[in-house]
Amino acid sequence: MTASRLARRVGVNEATVIRFAQRLDYAGYPDLIQDIQAIVQEELKLRFETAEREREPLFDVLNNEVENLQRAISHISAPVAREAVKLLQEAERLYVIGQGPSWGLAQLFAASLQNLGLAAVSSLTDPSSLAATLQEMGEQCVVIVIAATPETQDLANALRYANDKGAHTLALTWSPISPCAQAADLAISSPANDLFILPSFAVLATLLDALLQRLAADRLDLLQARLQEISRARDMILNRRRR
Repeated sequence: MTASRLARRVGVNEATVIRFAQRLDYAGYPDLIQDIQAIVQEELKLRFETAEREREPLFDVLNNEVENLQRAISHISAPVAREAVKLLQEAERLYVIGQGPSWGLAQLFAASLQNLGLAAVSSLTDPSSLAATLQEMGEQCVVIVIAATPETQDLANALRYANDKGAHTLALTWSPISPCAQAADLAISSPANDLFILPSFAVLATLLDALLQRLAADRLDLLQARLQEISRARDMILNRRRR
């Protein structure tokens, strides 16, 4: 509607409509109408997108993942969360282990811990590799098992071996009754609902990222200095390559 049409519809004069727009901090009535049109178009777009999402099963899966994450958060107590962070902060060396599909998560977590300046390694999970990796650990070390899917008894035995040597153990698992959760000093589990055909990695991946962000917040000065040193080293390497 133009200003005059709106004025007739509501029973006022055109000047009143214009002053109304100006009282809302618009230069005039046309500017007000532009904003109203933009709001209406955005609302129509959102309604259309919502209808589209309701027809696409992918969004059902995403919503289920969000529910899994909320469920996991509600089951992690504050003391357990603090103890997990403390273990990672105070360890002289961190051994990160993941089996099968969780191996990639373990590799990524170990590399991210290294980027924070922590002494972290990731091992293959066959018995010989585990034995070679863990035989050097001591009392100030922490063994972390990441298991998004049912794990073998070998990993639980590795945790018990670490406990026997005086090391601390942390399990991030798919179930609170999994072998590794039962064998570890400290366990955080994130069971998914049974609506998924394949194992869900989203909750454990989010938990690992949250732990990293928490550690980074406490090491901000050291992390910034480390990143600056890495940047200087990278520049030196690139300059020498060009020569």
